[in-house]
Amino acid sequence: KKAGVFARAKASIKRSVAVLNTKTARTVFRCVGMPLAVFLASRGVAQADDLMTAGRKDAEETFGEGSTMMYYIMLAEVVLVFLLYLRNHNPATFLFIPVFFVVTTVIFAILNSRAGG
Repeated sequence: KKAGVFARAKASIKRSVAVLNTKTARTVFRCVGMPLAVFLASRGVAQADDLMTAGRKDAEETFGEGSTMMYYIMLAEVVLVFLLYLRNHNPATFLFIPVFFVVTTVIFAILNSRAGG
């Protein structure tokens, strides 16, 4: 009886992990991989220019505070709360609207601060 596709995939993953966990593989990584990584980092190969700086203004205008994307997300939140109200018939669900607005504003502020904007 043949094993199923998922059983064979699971077995092959276990075998590949077992191969990587051998003493030889660990020794090769320790003696070749780590010195190579240190060498490349020391030579500056691991450094690069930020290729996305040209698009930063566009991203801030699209996803920043007061952007169209934020407006559409808040509009979708209102629609979803209304649909939730239609499902539950509980007026307290409308209290989620200001909560979602505050959470969305905080998330966008965190993203904007981490992007350096």
